[in-house]
Amino acid sequence: MLEKILRNIRIFREKANLSQETVAERMNITQSKYARFERGATKTDLETLISFCNVINKSLLEIITYPDTYINVSDVSNMKAKERVSLTIELNKDKKEEVLKAVFGDNYSEIFDK
Repeated sequence: MLEKILRNIRIFREKANLSQETVAERMNITQSKYARFERGATKTDLETLISFCNVINKSLLEIITYPDTYINVSDVSNMKAKERVSLTIELNKDKKEEVLKAVFGDNYSEIFDK
């Protein structure tokens, strides 16, 4: 997984037409520190990953999952009905209730009982 993320970091930097030096400057780190980060020669912390994402204007989810695509939940409401997709997940009743509560809050039953 880490190898994939590191590869994606390089891919996104190159897609943005940015040099390692430019990215490092925007992240307020040295070019050599950035180079070690990009090739995985040092431990990468979440703060560094988020800083990189901010520089290239991508989300951490995009960096981790690339080249797979996903639908941003905030974009769903702007989609036309024919563009929307549905996801079906089969769960045991107790797990279903846990998921519904996590997504919709404690009053989820009021939403579905109407």
